[in-house]
Amino acid sequence: MAGTAAGLVGLDIGASGIRAVQLKRHRKTGEYEIVKAASVDLPRGVIRNGNIADEKALVKALRQLWRKGRFSTKKVAFGLADSGVLTRQLDLPWMPAADFRTALKYQVNDALPVDLGSVELDYHLLGETQRTDDHGQPVELNRILIVAANRESVTDEARVVRKAKLVPIIADSAAFALIRAACHGRLPSDTETHAIADIGADQLTVVIHQGGQPRFIRTIANLGGETATQAVASRLGVDAEAAERLKREIGLNGPAPVLAPIAESSVFGGPPVSDVPALDPRAAGTVEALNPWATTVISEIRNSLDYFQASTPAAPIRTLTLTGRTAELDGLVERIATQIPLPVHTMDPLVGLAASRKVHKQAITDSRLAVATGLAMGVGS
Repeated sequence: MAGTAAGLVGLDIGASGIRAVQLKRHRKTGEYEIVKAASVDLPRGVIRNGNIADEKALVKALRQLWRKGRFSTKKVAFGLADSGVLTRQLDLPWMPAADFRTALKYQVNDALPVDLGSVELDYHLLGETQRTDDHGQPVELNRILIVAANRESVTDEARVVRKAKLVPIIADSAAFALIRAACHGRLPSDTETHAIADIGADQLTVVIHQGGQPRFIRTIANLGGETATQAVASRLGVDAEAAERLKREIGLNGPAPVLAPIAESSVFGGPPVSDVPALDPRAAGTVEALNPWATTVISEIRNSLDYFQASTPAAPIRTLTLTGRTAELDGLVERIATQIPLPVHTMDPLVGLAASRKVHKQAITDSRLAVATGLAMGVGS
């Protein structure tokens, strides 16, 4: 397309699979067009708690992904697992941008509960504000969201990407990518506040943004779909593969009820006759195992929203958007919608973006592509 620039491929490495999206951006309008998108499932255990446990298997899957997606570049923006990223909102003395970045590590040394030598530091400028000092004089401040990523995790992921013959250009926060995907890569014209809950295989991440700017990020480990699978496996005494299959097939509400016709004898006062079979014990056990997990997930989402709302009452949350593979679990979206008093939606990150005929024929509609799409919309797109 004339007037467009091809960007990096956004690469999302998750516990259940890897996803990649390549976009083009129109130079004049800033609109994005989908060029390529692909995903490959990962064997269980390749990624554990955001860490690479089987490097060889991941390299193999990355090469398979590039063959499947036929991307036009090997340059990637890869996402960092939120469990390895620490974020804090801080107000720091105003400085010119170049000086501020140089002085950043000295200014945040006491504000972060980590050894600064073990992390990669970056920040997102939220805006400028003012306060009055002890002498009654106005002081200009930069309000920032500081991001500290575990250096070892960044290095490990970049090394595996290189082993797959790809070129890592940018390491980015998956939470920031979710916001970009939700906003279609553009800053909204309003300043309304919205929440995103990414329910993945390993973890739950709640992100709140206002006018496209991040305001709150919270990650809860060991609360994703794999935890639900293990609950089913333990309850029924089956292996993880069988438990995963049961979880997907049965969901939170169990099989649809069988509506048997009313027996003629019951209409005329005779004893009712029913051929409705009893609920399969495995289905009942699956539902019993999944419901406490779902209750905890919903409670953690609600607690995150309530915490933000209590600390920022002037920015009421308008909507909750769900994404991630586990959000597709039958009955979960409906359960969340009935227990959290907000309009609840699911995210399809490619809806609203222009696409080539080839992409349309592929019928790519997958909420699991949200992080990869947002990464492709990041710096350098």
